[in-house]
Amino acid sequence: MDFLIGIKGADFVIMAADCSQARSIVVMKHDMDKSAKISNNTLMLTSGPVGDCTHFAEYIQKNVKLNELRNGVEATVWSNANYIRTQLATALRSRGAYQVNLVVGGYSKDDDEKPGPQLYYIDHLAAFAEVPFAAQGYGGFFTLSILDKHYKEGMNQEEAIVLLKRCMKEVRHRFMVQMPKFKVFIVDKDGQTDISEDERMA
Repeated sequence: MDFLIGIKGADFVIMAADCSQARSIVVMKHDMDKSAKISNNTLMLTSGPVGDCTHFAEYIQKNVKLNELRNGVEATVWSNANYIRTQLATALRSRGAYQVNLVVGGYSKDDDEKPGPQLYYIDHLAAFAEVPFAAQGYGGFFTLSILDKHYKEGMNQEEAIVLLKRCMKEVRHRFMVQMPKFKVFIVDKDGQTDISEDERMA
């Protein structure tokens, strides 16, 4: 019942995840944080069973940090996304496969091999694609057509926020499961910013 969404703009990525944790017909909480800060320049949103999401997110976070400490270099968004995909694919071919779907976004500096904002769609079967916008979960059924019609390359923050709010409104209106609260992040050259309580999201 999770819903993750990401939109790539001119010099940023905006990403959002619902805060509901539900199982079967029971909603257990409305303040679930489905985001994981992989590094200063990379954010990962997770959907799936809570145990798998938590374990996989922590595993990736700690190993990316370990690599950074060992080598003294912060990995690029492209490197982090490929590492995440590799770990999912490796687990898939073992008895410990993760039932986790992901949206990974970030911003790489101008001196990196692949500079600028980046957004990646990764599913539990380790399918991997760089995309201009992404949606995971049931909410994707209601929002991908909106994104396909209204997304424009090089959108500024205000345009992306308007499009994101349009998608969130559609999910709240059409989907039978209530999603009253979302965590919203912007990732740009200055790092990650939580704008969930920003007046622009009202």
